[in-house]
Amino acid sequence: MNLIIEKRKMVKYLSYAETIANSKSTIPVLSNILMEIADGAVSFLSSNLESGIKITESVQNAGEGALAVNGRKLLSIIRELPDDNVSMNTDENNRLTIKSLSNEINAQFTIAGVARSEFPEVRTEPDDEYVEFNADVFKNMVRKVIYAISSDENKYSLTGVFIEKSEDTLNMVATDGKRLALVTGSAGDLGVSMESVNLPPDGVIVPKIVFTEILKYNFEKDVIAIGFSKNQIFFKYDNIRLTSNLIEGKYPEYKKIIPAERDHFFIADKEHLLNAIKRVSVLVDGSYNQIKLHASPGNLVLSSQNPALGGAVEEIAIKYEGDEIDIALNYIYLLDCLKEIGSNEVKVDFENSERVVTARGMIEEGYINLIMPMKLNV
Repeated sequence: MNLIIEKRKMVKYLSYAETIANSKSTIPVLSNILMEIADGAVSFLSSNLESGIKITESVQNAGEGALAVNGRKLLSIIRELPDDNVSMNTDENNRLTIKSLSNEINAQFTIAGVARSEFPEVRTEPDDEYVEFNADVFKNMVRKVIYAISSDENKYSLTGVFIEKSEDTLNMVATDGKRLALVTGSAGDLGVSMESVNLPPDGVIVPKIVFTEILKYNFEKDVIAIGFSKNQIFFKYDNIRLTSNLIEGKYPEYKKIIPAERDHFFIADKEHLLNAIKRVSVLVDGSYNQIKLHASPGNLVLSSQNPALGGAVEEIAIKYEGDEIDIALNYIYLLDCLKEIGSNEVKVDFENSERVVTARGMIEEGYINLIMPMKLNV
């Protein structure tokens, strides 16, 4: 195998593939990225047996062949080279030689690799037809919920994004048991007919790593195609194929815990509230991440207290006409959802200091966040 390719492209493609290669798996060969040249194209493929990615780029005057090499080491080498073309060649001993074609340096690197036959096959195409979605709308939906995914492997069904469809909408949900984010996208905005979306009736749970990959990629075309096979989901965008096993298990019946809009609420300027939270949280006790909100007619007082360091208090104007109330919240949960709310004003409604709090944009339909209050200790 011999190949000449731009450093910029190599860094981009290896970065995507290396994330998959170095996640979860304890099988040594899976820390490698398989580079293969055939039919006028080079492909970069990695897998952790649960998820896989394949990136294909057309090349000219390249010698066919394949070799799997350590993805992290290869990426580290390529990053340190000048911004010019890079030459890579393999020999009969499964070694990869890397050189920069820049006049700035005269250096050569050699990495021992693994034969193609030792690398597992990775399926990258679904049984059914792909369905195309508007990529920007789809990614924006993912961004609005992904932060609420649980990191607790003991809550396996909560470690991904739940996706379900109705007659003319697509719902995405994420929760860690203490907060929940729900976003609804219309078929029109997504540019798709829901009849063509072959989702199971009970929905699917997609692992976080898949959407993390999609969010960090800048699409050249505003289209992402999605397909399904049994227990697998497939994504196709630009020159990338991304596949993953779906998370098994039943997702909680989240609709039962979403309250109707309540009479007790305040309305705040989103940026004012967000910046006040950032300032007050500087001295938060890291064991709790708790801040207190004291709402009274026209005012919201945010406060934090740290027994070892001190505390902070800030007051902002709000629209509120109810009785005075204290609510304690994890400030990180509140910041996460405020960052994704698209409206200039945010509505926070509640029943009392112990029941779930909801946050939503005043002019943003289809997006709601639920946060469980904390026991007051400030």
